[in-house]
Amino acid sequence: MRSPRSTFELVCRLAAFGVLGWLLGGSVMSSPTRRLERASTSGIAGRVAAWTRSPPNVRLHADLTTAPDPWIVDWLAALGHSGHGVTWSGSPPAVAMGTEAVADPRGSVRVDVAAPAHTRVVLRDSASVVDSVRVSELGATIMTPLVVGDLVADVGAQRVVASAPDSAPLRSIVVVGDASWEGKFIVSALEERGWPVVARFHVAPNVDVTQGTPLVLDTNRIAAVVAIDTSVQSLGSALEHFVHEGGGLVLAGAASSASAVVSLTPGSVGARTRVVLGPADTIGLGTTGFYPVTALKSDGVILDRRPSGIAVAARRIGAGRVVQIGYDDSWRWRMAGGPGSEVAYRDWWSRVIASVAYLPGSLPRGAVTQSASAPLAHLTERLGPARPVSADRLPSAPIDQRILLGLIMIFLLMEWSSRRLRGLK
Repeated sequence: MRSPRSTFELVCRLAAFGVLGWLLGGSVMSSPTRRLERASTSGIAGRVAAWTRSPPNVRLHADLTTAPDPWIVDWLAALGHSGHGVTWSGSPPAVAMGTEAVADPRGSVRVDVAAPAHTRVVLRDSASVVDSVRVSELGATIMTPLVVGDLVADVGAQRVVASAPDSAPLRSIVVVGDASWEGKFIVSALEERGWPVVARFHVAPNVDVTQGTPLVLDTNRIAAVVAIDTSVQSLGSALEHFVHEGGGLVLAGAASSASAVVSLTPGSVGARTRVVLGPADTIGLGTTGFYPVTALKSDGVILDRRPSGIAVAARRIGAGRVVQIGYDDSWRWRMAGGPGSEVAYRDWWSRVIASVAYLPGSLPRGAVTQSASAPLAHLTERLGPARPVSADRLPSAPIDQRILLGLIMIFLLMEWSSRRLRGLK
């Protein structure tokens, strides 16, 4: 029968071998939840290199208040593909920025920023600060005539980057109508701005005066058509086809009542409003009188509303856009307006044309990818949705291997001491 001392020695020996087996098994068979490494937004850039050298059984988790730079997100995604469990939590702001070349001889760029309401946006390029704005609802738009390098926007604490697009070549603008002061000054304003203009004015029965190349409605050559009266009827069905293919159409004054464009207009034409001015009154755009837009169609959008009715409305038709302008004698604004009215008149008509003009797609000048212009979308696409690490699922801290080696030595020493006391070797 085994004595108590020999039983004690056996237990010590088995315990030593058990701890040794646990130590060896832990080094061979790893568990994905044995360790957890965490990093915050400010420290994650300095941790990814160390995480790369960690064994696959280490879980990696990022606590984020803003989306990291795209290279960090891509690095974390690569670690996930290599066997690490990579997760993230937090609520980075949903921010995105896009740039678009504006159909303008000056080569302007439109910058659209989507951000939470009341967020302050500071836009800069490689040269200096471009502008700043506070978001009112879903986003903000900034127009800039010149961009140096890439555009960077600080949207609250989040930073987004986008490349400015190349300026696209401009097509001609066609102005058609009866010979009048309105047509003359519209053509002059567009040419002064730098637009190439093709004009056709009806001066007598079967007599037209044409400026520029022969009139062919094709988006390869024409960006938009401006009709100043019902003589646009002469363009027939070619005008509707032109708009559906992406061309722009501006209907001024009573032009919207022509039967050839009824299917394209945002609304109907009402009775002309008249404004009575005194001899000393300054004429502005809102004091020239206009044909109000009535019976607005369901997809029509109001752009300018006056006390006496809707002055400007717009509508999208196929790939093109149509703007209906009630003003039919805007030239008075230029000729009898206050100081600066000439420039204001020219800029206003150029903005109207830019809002509808056909503009072929342009490529960005820089190499910034969409991941930098929509950081939260890139983060979610590469790492999946946020998954907070709950406290009941946190892995326990691993036992230090030095402690396990110490236990093995203690058990072996206890067995050896007991055997020596019994006189055994």
